[in-house]
Amino acid sequence: MLFYDAAIEDLKNNPGELTEATIKTYQWNLRKIRYFMPDLECNIIDEKVIRDFKAHLQEKGNKPATVTKALQVFRIFVNRLRKVGLIEIDPFAGVKIGRVFTRRGFLTTRELKQLYLSFSDNHARLTEKEQECIKIFLFSCFTGLRYSDLCSLKASEIYDWKIRKQTHKTGEVVYIPIPVQARLLLPSKLSGCEPVFHVVENCTFNRRLRKAAKKLGFTKYIHCHLARHTFATTCISLGIPLPATSKLLGHRNLDTTLIYAKYVDTFLDKEMRKFNRL
Repeated sequence: MLFYDAAIEDLKNNPGELTEATIKTYQWNLRKIRYFMPDLECNIIDEKVIRDFKAHLQEKGNKPATVTKALQVFRIFVNRLRKVGLIEIDPFAGVKIGRVFTRRGFLTTRELKQLYLSFSDNHARLTEKEQECIKIFLFSCFTGLRYSDLCSLKASEIYDWKIRKQTHKTGEVVYIPIPVQARLLLPSKLSGCEPVFHVVENCTFNRRLRKAAKKLGFTKYIHCHLARHTFATTCISLGIPLPATSKLLGHRNLDTTLIYAKYVDTFLDKEMRKFNRL
């Protein structure tokens, strides 16, 4: 049986197991495998096929993180198909995928303040759609909500200036008290199950966001997910404990939150001042 067909069939046979975002990621990476070798049979997958696939992705100019993700998805479905007997041996046994650590962009507290104040003072320069994009981006900077959760955020999930929401990506329930800066970005009236924001498709959102920021005199390259990174680093800069920051972000593992700590100089400065107690 063709590997791609078997993998897609496996996805269809497990409804509700994965989030929509994860399914799209799997489908996107499975299509890369089909493009690389359309007639790839399950029973011929071996270490050479995997290494050739990796070389193919690298020759196409894919970044290391993109190559790693594609190999991880390949391995996931190899393991799933092994469980149902379509693949007998483990072709990944001699392949080390590894992890790629990339520097995560974020706004410093000074840059966040600059963008926030510039929007407050000069929002009339923007169209209504541009204003909405800036509001959503800034709201994420102050709450840490992902794009997918901003899309689905309902008025009923906000009560007494607190967000209680089950996240799309991990299924974790987050509890986020809304800071005063973010409250001012919310619509004046919130009721029932109405969406809080009108969030457009991701590419359109990011394109409109950067255009709006430029009108406000803010030239740093920004995109929706940068806001979540900004929230994480801002929490750490302000001295919010890492376990609390992790909870606010909806991380399952504290190690994921610790990734942000290495980018925050003030956090390291504060920790190193403990030497003064000696």
